[in-house]
Amino acid sequence: MQTRPPIAIAILLALTLLATTSSYGQQEVPPQQETLRNQLGNIIVTPGNGPNLALADFVARAAGTEAAAATFNEVLKNDLDFAAVAGIVGKSLNPKSLVPDPASLKFEEWSADPTKADYVAFGNLQSAGGLSADCYLYDVKTRQQLIASRHSGDVRRIAHEFADEIVKLLTGRDGIATSKLAYVGGEAIRAADYDGFNARTVATDGPILRFPQFSPDGRYLAYVSYKSGVPNIVVRTADGGLVGGTHFNATTTSPAISPNGQLAFSSAISNDGSMEIYVSNLDGSNPRRLTRTAKGINISPRWNPKTGREIAYISSRGGSPQVYVMDASGANQRPLISRGGHADSPSWSPDGRYIAFTYGGAGSFQIFIADVASGQLLQLTSQGRNESPTWAPDSRHLAYQSNRTGRWEVWQMHVDGSNQRQVSHGGGRLPTWAK
Repeated sequence: MQTRPPIAIAILLALTLLATTSSYGQQEVPPQQETLRNQLGNIIVTPGNGPNLALADFVARAAGTEAAAATFNEVLKNDLDFAAVAGIVGKSLNPKSLVPDPASLKFEEWSADPTKADYVAFGNLQSAGGLSADCYLYDVKTRQQLIASRHSGDVRRIAHEFADEIVKLLTGRDGIATSKLAYVGGEAIRAADYDGFNARTVATDGPILRFPQFSPDGRYLAYVSYKSGVPNIVVRTADGGLVGGTHFNATTTSPAISPNGQLAFSSAISNDGSMEIYVSNLDGSNPRRLTRTAKGINISPRWNPKTGREIAYISSRGGSPQVYVMDASGANQRPLISRGGHADSPSWSPDGRYIAFTYGGAGSFQIFIADVASGQLLQLTSQGRNESPTWAPDSRHLAYQSNRTGRWEVWQMHVDGSNQRQVSHGGGRLPTWAK
């Protein structure tokens, strides 16, 4: 593979106003919503406000690979459209000539109207010794080759790999096309590619399984199992090996794994009528209590993935459940957001800048995002009921559960709430997202 160093592209301010707002945002924080909305708009490239990337259809060079080429082209387009690091040129504007290799590339065709591409990706698929793709990316204006690589294996996987290769070159940051999701499907924990394909069951050890959470590096998966009759934490490696867990005779739930391998959870083991936050070793040993609130509820601990030194959580100590933050030692406990209503399911972005959470009441729960430094809020969803947000590894996308179709399914969206799409089919709740 040949690549140049990452190019610093200008991601321009271009976010259109979100089409939907709720009574919460309209009544309480419209000036803050605008400021945070504009800030998030700098993260997402919309068509006409960034470099134009044209995708020439990959050419099937071997008989019998036509269907694979069609799948490759569809997956690559969907990946790069959702990545939102460049404006994807509509294929109806592409030149008619095929571009299976660099010798076939006519720069003047791709730089002229109506294509006007800044970059063009192209290549071909072969079948000798298994499916493989020769992939290229060129700068149309400078006529420089930026990527020349070969990927082999499953057709969806190699399309994801090329998409992430393009994102890395254009932004210097890892893409999410080769990342993975886990979620509750039925009464099992299921894992899937980031776009919901290749879903498979990865844990069935209990009549009820809930709250799966990947470690930040994706190496471990913690979840709640009712196998013993009392909900407790189970921790496994990503390939299913048992690491350990808790074995308390009291409700224990909401696991989260820190960057350095500590386990946080909430539990009623104090037997004083409260749910408190604890931190233990990854295998559940050596639990240490962090919160102490008489008959209070402290649940849903979530580590700051960037530092591992802070924990966000939900506490009812002030009345209604609100988002709090504390040091990993339990010191410096303070509210992050205090606006009444009912908050739940905080999730800290991998870059440490934002916390997404569920907020609402009276059946109208929606996904909000808070700037940790300023406390500014922005509502991201409004259709149906939307809960349990989780961040993509790039801090630019979110997954969550929504009942807008009449059944709980896993959905995804950009960090500004745009491009919401369904990724599970057949039921899905409580998603977690990792590398």
